[in-house]
Amino acid sequence: MIVPDSPQNAVAVADHYDELDPVYRLVWGEHVHHGFWATGRETSAEAVEALVDTVGNRLLLRPGEACVDIGCGYGSTARRLAATRGVRVTGVTLSAAQADYAAAHPAPGVDIRRGDWLADGIADEMANGMADGSADAAWAIESSEHMVDKPGFFAQAHRVLSPGGRFVVCA
Repeated sequence: MIVPDSPQNAVAVADHYDELDPVYRLVWGEHVHHGFWATGRETSAEAVEALVDTVGNRLLLRPGEACVDIGCGYGSTARRLAATRGVRVTGVTLSAAQADYAAAHPAPGVDIRRGDWLADGIADEMANGMADGSADAAWAIESSEHMVDKPGFFAQAHRVLSPGGRFVVCA
């Protein structure tokens, strides 16, 4: 098992993604996550889109719904689901480099914010900015691993989701 030398925190995660931003975009493209290979013959790009589409299907997304992309990276998943499902997506990323990239690639119905999903306090400048019960659906694709407080991660999702809201985690 790989274990970090020092405890992980939001600053360390943000620094990691900011420092490796050019490498990650070179290797991963606009999506900073793996894909779903149904047959094994898909290209990486096809597999990534298949994963995003599978998440959208599992969430039963409907046009007009408010959604949250937790650990949204460059916002590509948010942009794809907004375009293909007609949903509104707020994405949250710790990384300034990722937030800057997303801001340079705007899309209708997508708002990418730099913030810490685990911080919801008004005094905290890195708060996630999400109101209680404000989302119909949420997803976290390969970002829950970076959350230093796993119960807090799920508690925030519970707080932000409206009654009957849906949540998908890919890890």
